[in-house]
This record gives sequence, C-alpha cells and structure tokens, in this order.
Amino acid sequence: MIEHSLISIIIPTYNRANLIRETLYSIKTQTYQNWECIIVDDGSDDNSDETIGNYIKQDIRFKYLKRPKNKPKGGNVCRNIGLDSAKGDYIVFFDSDDLMTPNHLEIKYAGIKNNNFDFIITRTKYFNADNTRIDAYYTFDEYKITAHNYVLQYVNWLTYDVCIKAAVAKSIRFNENLSSGQEYNYFCKLIHLTTKAFFVDEVVTLRRYHDSSIRSQLKTKSDLNDSYFRVSWLTYLDIKQQADKKSRKFLLRRCINLCYEDKHIKRIPIFPFIKAVLKEYRSNAVYVLTLLISLKFFGKGYMFYKRIK
Repeated sequence: MIEHSLISIIIPTYNRANLIRETLYSIKTQTYQNWECIIVDDGSDDNSDETIGNYIKQDIRFKYLKRPKNKPKGGNVCRNIGLDSAKGDYIVFFDSDDLMTPNHLEIKYAGIKNNNFDFIITRTKYFNADNTRIDAYYTFDEYKITAHNYVLQYVNWLTYDVCIKAAVAKSIRFNENLSSGQEYNYFCKLIHLTTKAFFVDEVVTLRRYHDSSIRSQLKTKSDLNDSYFRVSWLTYLDIKQQADKKSRKFLLRRCINLCYEDKHIKRIPIFPFIKAVLKEYRSNAVYVLTLLISLKFFGKGYMFYKRIK
C-alpha cells in the first residue's frame, strides 16, 4: 500500500497500565504504518508511565502527554489536548482498553481518501461479550447519514468507529463540561458541520466489555437522569444555531421528559431553560412552564405533561 498521509491516533487513558499494552501492540502492528499515537494521561497513579515509556523507547511514533493539573479531569479534556497536539492529516479516536484489527487504519484511510469524504464510519464488535446490542447501532441500510437522524439516534456509531479529516475534527471540541455523553455531543456538532460521510461495513475495532464505564459508576437513577439532562441541554446549546427545529425540540423534549420522570433534576439552569422553551414551543410553552412549576411545588403535573406537543 502507498502511504502518503499521516494519521493521528488520540487515546485518553487513566490507570490502564494492565490493559494498554495490548492496545498499543495492536497499533504498532498495523498494516498502515504512517501514524502517530498521542496518549494523554488523565492523572494515572498506577505504573502507566513505565508501561507507556517502554513503548516510546521502542517506537518514537508513540507520544505521551499528561493533562495539566489546572485542566478539569476527563476523557473529553484529554481528547481536546490530543487534538491540539495532533500533526496528522486525519484523526482517529481510540480507547486505552480496546484493540485495533491489523487493517484498522488501512480500511479507514482507503475509505476516506479514495472517496474524499470528511469522515467515514466503520464497525466495532465486542471480543469478550455478546454483540446483539452493539450491532443495533449500525442502521445505515435503513437511514441516511443526516444531522437530524443522528440527533434522534436513528443512525449511530461509537467514538473509535470514525476517521475524520483533521481540519474538520479540530474545528469542533469535546464539551469539557460533560463527564459522560461527550461523544454524542461531539458527533452532533460534527454532523451539523458536514454530512460528507460514508459507512464502511467492516469490523476494525475489537471492544473490551467491562463494568467500569462512567454511566455504570453513577450511583442512582436520579444521577443517571441528571447526566442525561446535562447531555441533552448542553448539546442543545452547542447546536441550536445549526440544527433544524425538530432536532432542537427533540433535545428540549428529552429534558422535559427527564424533569417529569425524575422531578429532582439537580442542575436545571432554570432561566436559560425557560428562555429556550419559550422560543421553541411558543404556544405550547405555557404547558411546559406550568409543568415545571407543578413539579417543583407539588411533585406532579401529568395533565400539563400530556398536552405538550
């Protein structure tokens, strides 16, 4: 294969010294060899320094950065640091506990380069769990890749499925105010920037299943609802200038649904939220506002909830 373009692989990591060796080996043995791998440590206190340092001694294409202490903790911050440091023509995001198939970069590069797309999407499978749920992500034979379809999740993909032109990837940021759901937020912004994309029906990422995700660590259903509310609300704010009305209302309606379901969402930015509701719902806004008041003082409001359209 003729290799011309440099691909930047960005990997956030935290206390994954016992797993990242396999990840880095899967990168080192790629059939496409013109890459750099930027590993951004989120404050590990295991032996990540030694493990990653050994790979850097063997191969200078691995680069090891650390999140500055004045930056908030999180994978989204680390990915932004990686984006700032990347020198490649294309960006691939990856995780520190998953594996690339040997042709991962080759498949992605051929797909994006040969057709001049802004980004391409590939497949992921678990190598240690059932794939029924993950297979349901890939509905590209039923739905087109459009902004509206992604916001409503008619089409979906995982963070490490994509390869993006660097100029496009660097023009948007991971929202550093989110501790979970940041991938959905980022890709909502990406798809509103460009729909010049294509799905390559090839499995090139092998995902490791375990129970240490951010969402699995949330203690209660209320914590989950609060997290989902923040993702929907901050995504609404980030794309409201570009999104169509149906997409904007979908995000706000999800916020309203969570308020109704939980009645104790912790961090509702009440005045900006009311302003957005008045703008998007107009004649129906009175029902939303009355619902919020009724939930606040009486803990119920079904009659108002069912009238919101």
